[in-house]
Amino acid sequence: MYALGRFQANVAFADRVKASLDDIAGTPVERDLLANLHCLEIDIADPGLGLSRPITEVIPASNAILFHVAGDTRFNPANPESQRQINIDGSLNVMHTLRGSIDYAVHVSTAYVAGDRKGLVLESELDQGQTFRNCYEQSKLDAEIGIADLCGEIDLPLCVVRPSIIINDTATGRSSTFTHLNALVEVINRIQQHYQLGDGEAISEKIRIPIAPDARPNLAPIDSIVDAMLEIGLRSPAAGRTYHLCHPCPQSNAEIVSLLAQAFGVHHLIRMSFVSALPENPTWTEKMMIRSLKPYLPYLNESCVFDLTNTRSVIPDYDSRFPALILEYIQRVIEFQRSLA
Repeated sequence: MYALGRFQANVAFADRVKASLDDIAGTPVERDLLANLHCLEIDIADPGLGLSRPITEVIPASNAILFHVAGDTRFNPANPESQRQINIDGSLNVMHTLRGSIDYAVHVSTAYVAGDRKGLVLESELDQGQTFRNCYEQSKLDAEIGIADLCGEIDLPLCVVRPSIIINDTATGRSSTFTHLNALVEVINRIQQHYQLGDGEAISEKIRIPIAPDARPNLAPIDSIVDAMLEIGLRSPAAGRTYHLCHPCPQSNAEIVSLLAQAFGVHHLIRMSFVSALPENPTWTEKMMIRSLKPYLPYLNESCVFDLTNTRSVIPDYDSRFPALILEYIQRVIEFQRSLA
């Protein structure tokens, strides 16, 4: 098994992989389990991946499957062209260079290549003339188009998986990146710190929240996403199709906010009202909230539904793998979030 990635911040890629595996497991991974994992440092911005010799001399040709997960996921990067180079050109470089060492490629995109749409979004749809909420969505759509064209030219079987909003692990509450759910938790943590409050205490009797109560953001736990992605990728009939990896029954903002209030012990102390926009005289709490949630609001106010026809055809019990968010899960996320402080 090979893992390919970049050197970053004076930390070797192999060390980053080991740290990531330790983080996922919650404890150090046994050395014996890593014996068959070979880590190779590459630069996907380079047409040859920055390698000094042909890839087939480094990774022998085999019936290997490539899971391409690299990318710049920032919504609004300081340099959008750099993001496009990574997400589009970098992806093409990977496919083109590795074509002699793999039999099959799985490209991890995003369900939000759909852009700012309403209603049902089909797995078969891509460029529908949609508008985009940020640079990231546009770059991922253009990457999908380019990769599909390239893989057709070089006769490399390809499937595309499109996760929705990935959130914390269901069993541990852990997350390797800052998620939409972490953002909601962090808002309340900051309020508590500012007013020196503990759980079960509130500074205001009423708070206005600038999200639609009946909108259903598609929050999908990372472990459910990864399991489904691996199952789809390891099934050869999956080639040539696109698969949404989204929660089949997302909960409303009203339900999610209620769970958060219960988890922090303030559900009986405050009255929460949902508003389309905050008035001109917001409280400190409301101003801080809108500032923290600004990048995530378009997704929290989601109004589209993602088709799962292809995904369910490969994984018949797919729906049962995505549990509803419950109080205990939110409490685990809060505990993890606070452990990082």
